[in-house]
Parts: sequence; structure tokens; C-alpha cells
Amino acid sequence: MAILADTGVLFALLDRDDSHHGAAKELLSGSREPWLVPLVVLPEVCYLAQKYLGADVERKFLEGVAAGELTLEWGEPSDLARAIEILRRRPEFGMVDAMVMAVAERLRIRKIATFDRRHFGSFKTGRGEDFELLP
Repeated sequence: MAILADTGVLFALLDRDDSHHGAAKELLSGSREPWLVPLVVLPEVCYLAQKYLGADVERKFLEGVAAGELTLEWGEPSDLARAIEILRRRPEFGMVDAMVMAVAERLRIRKIATFDRRHFGSFKTGRGEDFELLP
């Protein structure tokens, strides 16, 4: 199975000064499963990288994704419909979190690489399952 990556873990990988950098790096290097990045996460990571770390870091991140270091999950039209459904019930999640949850449900992925315990930890999938939050 795969691990679905949320914004915070990816940003922590890029920012050596981030308090979660070590945990994120250890998770990625110790993982045998492929990492999938929902497309909706990509602009959020790029925005943060550009704003806080500079254009070179953003470009290198994108080059790594393009080279296959992480796999993009492009999504399906049904993901947006499911995300809207999630937001109707839980508006505090925000669009990116809801889309990550929708993609995870569609792909039947339970492992989410995230530091957002508040949102992802309080959500049950449409099948009534909890996510396994990493690290």
C-alpha cells in the first residue's frame, strides 16, 4: 500500500529548521511504501517553500517530484464531490485537508503522513475507519 502525504510533512522535509524536519526525514527514508502527493497539496507546499525558503527550494522540490522522487496523485472528479461532502459536515477542515481525505478514501489508503493530528485524527472514512497518522 502507499502513504498519502499532507502539506506539513513535505514542508518539514524541505525546511531544516522546522521542528518536525528530523521526524519527516526519518519517516521518508524508513518507508518502504511509495509516497503519493495529492495534486492539491503541491501548490500549498510550493507557496510555503517560496515564501519561507526561497525560489530555489521550491524549484528543487518540483524537480524532485518531476523526477519521480514522490508520485503525484492527479485526482478524479469524484474527489471534489466527496471533499465538498466532507466540508459540509466538517467545515473546519479546509479544502486541502478534505481533498486529501477524499483521495485517501477513493484509493483506500489509511496511512497519512501528516502533523495535523487535530483534523486527520478526528475523521472517520466513509467506511468508518480511522487513518493511521505517520509519523
